[in-house]
Amino acid sequence: MLRGLWMRLMLVVMTALVATPVAIFSLLLPRWSNLFIQAGRLWSRTLLAACGARVTVHGRQHVETHNPCIFVANHQSMIDVWVMLSLIPPNTRFVAKQELFRVPLLGSALANSGCIAINRGNRAEAIRSLRVAAERIRAGRSVVLYPEGTRSLDGSLQRFKKGAFHLALQAGVPIVPVAITGSFDVVPPGRLRVTPGPVEVFVEPAVDVTPYRPDDYRGLLDVVHASIAQHFRDPVIDRGERVVAQESS
Repeated sequence: MLRGLWMRLMLVVMTALVATPVAIFSLLLPRWSNLFIQAGRLWSRTLLAACGARVTVHGRQHVETHNPCIFVANHQSMIDVWVMLSLIPPNTRFVAKQELFRVPLLGSALANSGCIAINRGNRAEAIRSLRVAAERIRAGRSVVLYPEGTRSLDGSLQRFKKGAFHLALQAGVPIVPVAITGSFDVVPPGRLRVTPGPVEVFVEPAVDVTPYRPDDYRGLLDVVHASIAQHFRDPVIDRGERVVAQESS
């Protein structure tokens, strides 16, 4: 519990120290908007150290292969954002839940640096956010999306939502799948406990979207899901579906 309290104290302190200059400089000097990622790396690495996460990255060479692109990652823990910040190129932005944009200092840093807020509870607003993301991509920015929509409550890989794949087909850019394992064990969602341990990141080769029809998001989704799922012992798309299948067999 003490490490959990320490990590959260460091989260507050580091957010105040890093987000303030990022918010100000990104607003006054738009050309400095990449400061969000560069300063975010210091922020994230400090917080990963505070929680005792030992991060190993496999396939780092695939990060810079395509620019722009869409990084699609699974989501087990709050530290997944820190992991991605330490990895992605400076021209990358996050598509993040709108609640984060209401957090003092952090919200201003996200908005001023060009990150995109998405309202997961309002389909029309979510579609508008993805259109904004498509415009940013066409202008040369890569984006990060977590297609599960929220953090996994048990560490398993959940079903993917279709928004990221519609976006990739609309923008015509490749998807780089990223599998993050071990983060759930270090900082489980909704708990104070923090357990130091290894976190492994697998960056897979980019998936080219050009062979897919504009309406074939499902085929693209399945390929990306399989690319990430191979790094999980028990890749569950939907536990309810598995239970039904077992009962009917």
